[in-house]
Amino acid sequence: MHTRISTHTFSPMAIGRCANTIISYILFLRMEMPPRKVARKVTQQPIEVLKHRKTEKKKGRKREKKKGKETIKASLTTAPISLTGTQNGITINTDEHTEMEEPAISSSQSLMMNGEYDSPQMSGRGKKRKLLSLDLSSCSTANRTLNSSAGSSTTRRLKKFHLSVESFLPTEKGDRVLSCGEGEQLGHPGRSTTRKPRAISTLPEEKLIVQVIAGGVHSLVLMEDGTVYGCGINEKGTVPAEGIEPEGSSDKLTPIKFSDSLIQRHGKVVMLTAGASFSAALTDKGSVIAWGNLRIAAGENHLVMLTENGEVLTFGDGSVGQLGRCSRVSHIRSQRMVNDSPDSLRISVYDKGKKKLVIFNNIMAGGFWTAARSIDGVIYVCGLNNFGQLGVPTPEALENEVDEPELKIMHPIKASAFESTAVVELSGIQHIIALNTQGEVYGIGKNTDNALGLGTWSGKEDDHWKYSELQKIDVPEQIKGISSSLGCSIVWTDGGNAYSWGYDSSGQLGLGIKDDDEKMVPRPQKITSAHLDGYRIVGVSLADNHALFLAKKL
Repeated sequence: MHTRISTHTFSPMAIGRCANTIISYILFLRMEMPPRKVARKVTQQPIEVLKHRKTEKKKGRKREKKKGKETIKASLTTAPISLTGTQNGITINTDEHTEMEEPAISSSQSLMMNGEYDSPQMSGRGKKRKLLSLDLSSCSTANRTLNSSAGSSTTRRLKKFHLSVESFLPTEKGDRVLSCGEGEQLGHPGRSTTRKPRAISTLPEEKLIVQVIAGGVHSLVLMEDGTVYGCGINEKGTVPAEGIEPEGSSDKLTPIKFSDSLIQRHGKVVMLTAGASFSAALTDKGSVIAWGNLRIAAGENHLVMLTENGEVLTFGDGSVGQLGRCSRVSHIRSQRMVNDSPDSLRISVYDKGKKKLVIFNNIMAGGFWTAARSIDGVIYVCGLNNFGQLGVPTPEALENEVDEPELKIMHPIKASAFESTAVVELSGIQHIIALNTQGEVYGIGKNTDNALGLGTWSGKEDDHWKYSELQKIDVPEQIKGISSSLGCSIVWTDGGNAYSWGYDSSGQLGLGIKDDDEKMVPRPQKITSAHLDGYRIVGVSLADNHALFLAKKL
């Protein structure tokens, strides 16, 4: 099937964190850009990737329509090959070309519905099987075989467990967006640098703001009515707003136009996420619309989704195990991101002691890793663990050896380091910041430039350059949310304040550090700004070179 696309949609019901999906629409992609073709690797307009659909039984059987499951949370991640940072984002598949002039849809032959899915076979007919019936906890053939007894009981158990998209949507709306750092993605016309949070003045004052997202070199803002604004570099179609040329840029937040048919069919946008050079939006009907650069490169993109029944789905680049499936995804990376069947997306994790399927209620993703929290509060991780940041001990002799198999966790395992506290969120790349239920934050992994905010690192030969156990970070208030990039972090509190630490390369930490000042911030420091007077911070998104703040009037 040869289709043209411009952006894509998945079927999660709450992007950035959880996702209930019915994988019925998947796009394929090619690495090479054909000469003198328009936007061949990029989608310049939003299009649908996954959506719900209905099926009918025919030929003498009683006709019956079943609605697919909804994705309620998607946690996406993107990190450049150079490991210069990570943002929440997704990758999409496209049919042959990944830069298209107009929106279109490419569908695979797979559908999840009511605990079952249709899997395309060689004959072209779909064979219906129960979801979550395969054990992919190891690469052995035995663990890949169908467990029929577990499958049926699992399905019954899943039907009793239901997550709601509302649990993952932003809880507070704001009145003001502020930014700091460098680049046109700051959203300040005529100004490309600001070292402290500065209010963006080009947004409509009468609309409340739901979410802010910092991508690689672009920014997104979601309004209460579902309108999406974007600015920054339109690299590969990341900011397909009116008046911005392909590969052009804009320092003014401009509405991104979604076609009327797309919104009418898939609903209002309720959540956003972004990667280094792509973006995605979740709708209230459980579809995901995505746009931007769909090119797959090692260590660049992967997507994690959580279904309403607690299943985890992944796709994208799996070269270091971040997909949690023992398939050789890296070898098919230049052709497609996933197979045609949702079975190729699903991770099945079994508790070996209890011999039962693990059900999850939260997912997280970083530059090269994936994490999921079970309903019992256990954190499972997979992906690159070269600094012990995933909470799993690593052999010291293999530190910095990214290609060593021992540093790649290819299927989800329990992270022993996170067992000491009730972790609810993780964020980071080479270092990870963990937030627990008590509003406390901890750090683990690489600590150069005092990325963990402990103030213990003093030089390259310092023994404190890495920690393999959780270290409590001293912040004087109860923490509400966390956001981390390469070597730096920002947290915001219940009281509406924000604290940052780590390496302030571009002013993204919002502390007013000048070019000639010391860039390393060893411990958490409170962020202040005249533009925050009379406001409290309710959300933060941190990228490599800039940060966005969502604030609400006191």
